[in-house]
Amino acid sequence: MTERWKRTLVAAALGLALLLPGGGIARADSWQDRVSAGSAAATARGTTIEIAMLDRVTGQYRDNGPAAHTRIESASVMKVFIAEHVLHQRDLGKKAVTQTDLADMSRMLRASENAPANRLWVAYGANGIIADIKARYGLTETGPTSNTRYWGNTMITAHDMVVFYQRLMDGSGGLSARSRDWIVEQLRQSVEWGDGGRQFFGLRDGLPREQVISQKQGWMCCVNGHIYRHTSGYAGPDNRFIVVVLTREPSGRGGAHIEASITAAVRAMFPEGLVPRVQGQIGEMWVRSGGHRGPLGLPNTDEIPVRGGAVQYFQGGGAYWSPATGPHWVIGSILQRYRAMGYETGRLGYPTSDEIALPGGALSRFQGGYVYWSPATGAHAVMQPILAAYAAQKWETGRLRYPTSGEIALPGGGVMNRFQGGHVYWSSRTGAHWVIGSILGVYKAQGYQAGPLGYPLTDEVALAGGAVSHFEGGSVYWSPGRGAHALRGALLEAYQAQGAERGSLGYPVSDAYAAADGTRMDFQGGSLTVPSASSTTTTTAPPAAPAPGAPTGAGTATAPVAPSDGAATGGDAQP
Repeated sequence: MTERWKRTLVAAALGLALLLPGGGIARADSWQDRVSAGSAAATARGTTIEIAMLDRVTGQYRDNGPAAHTRIESASVMKVFIAEHVLHQRDLGKKAVTQTDLADMSRMLRASENAPANRLWVAYGANGIIADIKARYGLTETGPTSNTRYWGNTMITAHDMVVFYQRLMDGSGGLSARSRDWIVEQLRQSVEWGDGGRQFFGLRDGLPREQVISQKQGWMCCVNGHIYRHTSGYAGPDNRFIVVVLTREPSGRGGAHIEASITAAVRAMFPEGLVPRVQGQIGEMWVRSGGHRGPLGLPNTDEIPVRGGAVQYFQGGGAYWSPATGPHWVIGSILQRYRAMGYETGRLGYPTSDEIALPGGALSRFQGGYVYWSPATGAHAVMQPILAAYAAQKWETGRLRYPTSGEIALPGGGVMNRFQGGHVYWSSRTGAHWVIGSILGVYKAQGYQAGPLGYPLTDEVALAGGAVSHFEGGSVYWSPGRGAHALRGALLEAYQAQGAERGSLGYPVSDAYAAADGTRMDFQGGSLTVPSASSTTTTTAPPAAPAPGAPTGAGTATAPVAPSDGAATGGDAQP
């Protein structure tokens, strides 16, 4: 879909949402929850409140129901109508706007001064200004003032003010970009004290972490027995968010009470101190995970389209979404590993889980594999088909424990992963199999997969009184007290022909060694000898003592041997 069509669809969705009664959106979500929180905060203080807000990028509009569509006196908020009308007349060539006019409008918008508004209101037709704005901006809920001498009685709604600000920004109200930018710049430069009062209640006080706020405030008292405080405008350096909050109370409560109410409402809506740029499914996930107090913290970017999905970056990590996986967050060392492997474009693909706490570590699942982390090992990926072998060993709770390397490419097309408790090897000929403990120590001494044993053909197989792992080039048997020993070729064939460990020979007690009559290996129940010049293998009874210089297995470690340091494989191929 082209960017043009994307923008067209967003605009269409926005128009429908803003024109439907009640915003046209009834589904509960985090943004509606924010509006509800703000409304509840003001209502609890006895304040009548209207709230409406819009994300101009996504077209997401929310308000507090019928209240946001109920007319209320505008106070100074409508001064932005006066400025728009004057500049539109200039755009049309109908009026010459003088430098005095511009200076007056600047003071009217920045400091909310009344004298310039009084002059321009009369000079440009009073309620005729309102009629013009209503017609061009489609403000169906806005009404003229009941007293043409005072513009502050113009009737507005929170919903209609959002419509106005949106159409002012996109140009659909007919104002030129030059005039629009001038108005928004004046709102951005609004001063704290203006026309006898402090005007930073609401948006400014409620969003202290927001980078840019372009606001038009309104305040007045004792009209129809009420006091009014309104806050409205754009939030964000790109004016992405439009927020309008209009309030009214019985005039006897005074300005301090209603200003505290409107600011409390904004703070309840945005406890982060800014309008978070988190929307859609990523936004819903962010809220579920604790929002700005959760593992992600505050957003650093908007949502970014990427191949097959979207990503958004936060202070604490990244949130990823695709249609197949939904939204999930990745943080810390696991995120660093994910980055090193190419994020969603790499072999891992999109995350299929948030980070999962494990005994002694953590895990994030991805489409292409898992990434495990522990303080002792760091973060490493385990990919298929090694992942299946790891699963069969009960993941990190099994004998392999946590991975200590990522997948390592080996000569000949195979791969391996190191773990705290052993190694897992894979080749297309043999599949994936794990090697651990003392058998791994013998495998290391034989040169791993590059030595005569080649790749493992089986996992370690438990036997009566011991264990064995079979390899392409032989087998390694282990028993307590006698350790692990490799058998290959004619010796292995003869041993298996006699029943292997179940036969009279029992388990090996030495490695193969050179003897006067050939190559010999000693067992619990005797010896096997392969003559040097003959294929005939001889079996002898247990020797009274080992042959001179021959290893006997005495002193062989029975505890598992730690995984190798990678010298034989070239180390971890991942950054």
